[in-house]
Amino acid sequence: MAGKLCFGSTYNNAGSGHLRSSKSFCEGMGYRASGTAAAKPKTDNPHVTGSDAALAWNLGWDFATAASGGTIDSTGTCCAVGGTVLA
Repeated sequence: MAGKLCFGSTYNNAGSGHLRSSKSFCEGMGYRASGTAAAKPKTDNPHVTGSDAALAWNLGWDFATAASGGTIDSTGTCCAVGGTVLA
């Protein structure tokens, strides 16, 4: 949904750091949705280990993996990959 932030965890306020986390969450989800877990492993996270962006990317990857063998719930995310079918 346009203008909505999602990052796999709860924040009490908005800000540039949260925008980055929202983008990372969607990138992690999109990366996992683009192939199998073996072909698109979680260890490929491009962000600095332990950073908010890395955590959000991992949560996005996990959200997509939870839909393996089915469809990513488009109501549970604001990312463009909602509704994608995973192998």
